[in-house]
Amino acid sequence: AEISRLILSYSGVKFTDERLTPEQFGAIKSSLPYNQIPILNYKGQIMCQSLSIARFLAAEFGLAGKNNMESAQADEIVDAVGDLQKAISKVVFGKDEKGIQNVLDNVYPAGLANLEKMLVSRGGQYFVGNNLTWADLVVFQFTNDGMGGKPPKDLTAYPRISNLCQRVGQVPNIKNWMEARPVTAM
Repeated sequence: AEISRLILSYSGVKFTDERLTPEQFGAIKSSLPYNQIPILNYKGQIMCQSLSIARFLAAEFGLAGKNNMESAQADEIVDAVGDLQKAISKVVFGKDEKGIQNVLDNVYPAGLANLEKMLVSRGGQYFVGNNLTWADLVVFQFTNDGMGGKPPKDLTAYPRISNLCQRVGQVPNIKNWMEARPVTAM
């Protein structure tokens, strides 16, 4: 749900960030669509699934690209980062220490190298067009937080991604959110 919080923060939208303890979640789980969180209540409509929520918010607040091609390019980057997140999730939640090390040492660097190439091929400033999109926010969030508390070790080999993330991190609304956000496991 962090990417949705970043989109809302960037957009200057006031929102209620309700985080649940495991006990609170257990008490309401059966009443939730799909028995899981996050959920978004937007203007009285309930929406579920992390990426569906984020994709909707990106479109709603002008961060999904200017046309269908740009929207697809943003989704492409988000999906590529999602692949990296899935790789670490499998081993972190399985408590596979060798697997974790493999992802950090091999899978993340290979994925980041591919993302770096894509960023360069698209002008080197943003992943889509010449403006910030939710794809840039997803990469920023991934390089800061990783998944399961395992961010990439070092961005030195990816100077364009490093530069992008530094610029995103200095956007006032993003900077304020990152400094004020609660720290939670997920």
